[in-house]
Amino acid sequence: MKGLNLQRASIVCLSLLFALLASGCANSSAKFEPSPAPQQSLFISVSPQYMELKRGTSSTFSATVMNASDSTVSWSIGEGSAGGTITDTGVYTAPATEGQYHVIATSKADSAKSASAIVTVRASLFSPTGNLLVGRFSGHTATLLPSGQVFVAGGMAYGPSGNYELVDDAEEFDPATGTFQSAGKIARSSYSATLLANGDVLIAGGLVQLSPKEVPTDSVEILKAGSGVLQQTNNLSAPRFGHTATLLQDGRVLIAGGYVLTSAGVIQETTTAELYDPAIGTFAPTGNMSMPHIFHTATPLPNGKVLIAGGSTSAELYDPATNTFRLTGSTAAARLLATMTTLPDGTVLITGGEVSYEEIYEGPAEIYDPATGQFTLVGKMLTPRFEHTATLLPDGTVLIAGGAVDADNSTPTVGTEIFHPESGSFTAGPSMKIARAGHTATLLRDGSVLVAGGDKTGNTAEIYH
Repeated sequence: MKGLNLQRASIVCLSLLFALLASGCANSSAKFEPSPAPQQSLFISVSPQYMELKRGTSSTFSATVMNASDSTVSWSIGEGSAGGTITDTGVYTAPATEGQYHVIATSKADSAKSASAIVTVRASLFSPTGNLLVGRFSGHTATLLPSGQVFVAGGMAYGPSGNYELVDDAEEFDPATGTFQSAGKIARSSYSATLLANGDVLIAGGLVQLSPKEVPTDSVEILKAGSGVLQQTNNLSAPRFGHTATLLQDGRVLIAGGYVLTSAGVIQETTTAELYDPAIGTFAPTGNMSMPHIFHTATPLPNGKVLIAGGSTSAELYDPATNTFRLTGSTAAARLLATMTTLPDGTVLITGGEVSYEEIYEGPAEIYDPATGQFTLVGKMLTPRFEHTATLLPDGTVLIAGGAVDADNSTPTVGTEIFHPESGSFTAGPSMKIARAGHTATLLRDGSVLVAGGDKTGNTAEIYH
């Protein structure tokens, strides 16, 4: 009897234990039920986040609102009416004053949530224009014709295998339509193209083969004004490339320096120079330079002489009256692939360049004064560069555009800057749409500038307004 009672007690205890366990499991199950997903917070963004606009022009912003039942926004400008105007649909109109302004989108679902974009308003700006028909990485020329069109020819481009190849097509840019049209065949690179007094274009020398070895030419062609016909004329005295060609006040053309192919079949730097006389269509040797000049620049001076600088610290003057060269002042560095620009007061601005094939020149720009024959240092560019362009603008300032910003020429830039002669200083200019080096920049009749080639594909162009 006693054993039976113990057995019943054990059964009762086990029943209570199972009941407690069941209750615990139930409570545990309730405790770990998944919680509802937290509500995501409202997020707003503005596109584009950065924009450059010319004064008085308009562009449209858009806003994206996430995690809200109402995706609409209210638009405003951080600087108020001084920063321009913006419509309910995000159409922003820049003010007349240059500066940096903030476009703000505020969520209508939650006025505490907003996002902004930065607008830089400038007096001038780059805008895309029609693409070149053929890509031109470097070595091409762009010549403003009397018609107002721009003749673009020659140069080199990346081939399918990644090697450089000659471009054998010429084309003309029409500013009225912003388009390029085919204009014949010219297959040469690192040559010169010079607009003559009668409107013809003198096309001289250059490379006519790039690989497996470079082959220069002494051939010369004339692009006849108006007709666009290319005609052969008398040859240079020797095959030559990388030279300069400068129109003199009397209508002749000075061809100087670069590389020549000797009678022994060797390509070498040269001190030689020659003159083209359009009256008789021939070239004749003129006095030699004091030293070879390669990757140099040549610019005519108001007094009729020609300043030659680059490849050495020693600059030279060519005097057409005596057909001779003489040394003039020395530059701060032996610049390669720099630019020279004659300023309105007759002095000459020299910017950028390399001091060797491994080092970019990082010192100040220089001004050459024909009255003293000396160079003086002026302000430093904001960005050291070479293979850039320098264009004298109608207001007397100089637009410095693009170029390579590392010594191995693998990093072109979209950056530009403006040189101000009155202060001798540089200020930041608007960015180009495409990074470029080895491009051309041509001042058009309306004061804008056509920038062509020099980018990765070589076929883009844009206009500086």
